Amino acid sequence: MAMVIVGLIKDAHEARGLIRALDDAGFSGDDIDMQGGLLADLALRGVPDDEAATFAEGVRRGGALVCVRADDQQEASEAANLMREHGALDIEACRAGWRGREQVQPDPPAEHYASAFGEYPAAPGRIYADARRRPYTGPERRVRAAPYNGSDRRDA
Repeated sequence: MAMVIVGLIKDAHEARGLIRALDDAGFSGDDIDMQGGLLADLALRGVPDDEAATFAEGVRRGGALVCVRADDQQEASEAANLMREHGALDIEACRAGWRGREQVQPDPPAEHYASAFGEYPAAPGRIYADARRRPYTGPERRVRAAPYNGSDRRDA
């Protein structure tokens, strides 16, 4: 079963580092996406509405979303753990913190959002069943442990 793993990263710089780590771990560039967190796109990927709203709020506050598609549970777990290692935020802690801040004080100015993210703990990426999964019709994909003999092979 195809899955999508979504992680909220505190800024675009760290998101690019996570994307490099996923690529180095063998995930295809076609399966990795850094996006703006549009609610409709997250819903199409299978993310529940309340969690999609939290991801979108994180992006509004200066964060970045990284999504990766995985073909099985082992790949999904590996991607989720890489996200934790590279600073994916715990969206439950973010949601609770944002609610508490709204009740006590107004949100800080936009230039302070990135620093506010540092207060939230890291967590693995969230794994969802990919609701938009269609059969892959592109070039043959590399299988995790198998060597890749394609034309764009990098030097090791």
